[in-house]
Amino acid sequence: MVWNFLLLRQLEVWLTTRLLRSPIFHQMVGRVHQRVQQVRHGIPPEPSRTRLDSDQGLGLKRFIEYFKEEIKDQLKGKPPNKL
Repeated sequence: MVWNFLLLRQLEVWLTTRLLRSPIFHQMVGRVHQRVQQVRHGIPPEPSRTRLDSDQGLGLKRFIEYFKEEIKDQLKGKPPNKL
């Protein structure tokens, strides 16, 4: 009887470990958490990634401008952290 309990306990530990290592389980928990936060706080859903694809040209322009500004600041000897 004790051996059956120990075997069941080992099986439970193995199954739990396998479940916690599964990326699909973590994605599911993340989605549930997101929905609960949306319902609790009234936060609108996050935009889908397809809407962000249309802004890539503008984002690239901003990055290039920022990169040029950083290079100029480094050549002048200004500190890199602008926070």
